[in-house]
Amino acid sequence: MNKQKMTKLSLIVCLPALVATNFFLWNLDPASMVDKFATIEAKEAARSSEEDVLASASLDDWELVLVNRDHLFESEPKSLATVGNIQVDSRIATATKDFLAAAQVIVPDEVLLSGYRSRAEQEQLYNERVAELEARGFNRAEAEARVRSQVQLPGASEHQTGLAIDMSEEAGQLDEVAEKIKALAPQYGFILRYPEGKSHLTGIDFESWHFRYVGVENAQYMEKHDLVLEEYLALLKDRK
Repeated sequence: MNKQKMTKLSLIVCLPALVATNFFLWNLDPASMVDKFATIEAKEAARSSEEDVLASASLDDWELVLVNRDHLFESEPKSLATVGNIQVDSRIATATKDFLAAAQVIVPDEVLLSGYRSRAEQEQLYNERVAELEARGFNRAEAEARVRSQVQLPGASEHQTGLAIDMSEEAGQLDEVAEKIKALAPQYGFILRYPEGKSHLTGIDFESWHFRYVGVENAQYMEKHDLVLEEYLALLKDRK
């Protein structure tokens, strides 16, 4: 086969593919392509931003201090500030005020019920709850087992750090309202500390009113990935 015939044959073979390709490109929606590239770039930017959060967070950050039965808090906040009727660590006073104000837009009767609590106050609260159950006929061991699912032992309560708040309507809060306030929390650096389905990790049953300050970026990451503090700190530890 001479060179001229080979060239003609190549053109015949390739022509359908070229036509199909040109037809495809001709019919592409430029706006659609722009949207697709924008979506890809947004996803990449979000992934990069999340990586930055994990890279910048440290197990030693003050707002990430872990307090539970296995990690007792033996000190006191360096400085307290009064917000409403409670006290909090002075470093989260503005965030607490702003979070409360945002919650009151949803439900005007939202109030701060509790904030900083000393070890002595926690011990008194714990003993009172145990005594209440003993008065109802439970023995000491049974009473303590029940109380520990709702009230932390002295030294194991986040309230002692000044970084935890209890916020709700005094008469109690509807589930749908609680969900809306939970969704607001990360914008102000707070997380719902004891969510449903995580008591095997936190040691505390679901509490719709107990919020813990961890910082805005940490809170947003934890909320997006459905992590409690124990899980988030384990993730940070694995990445170091």
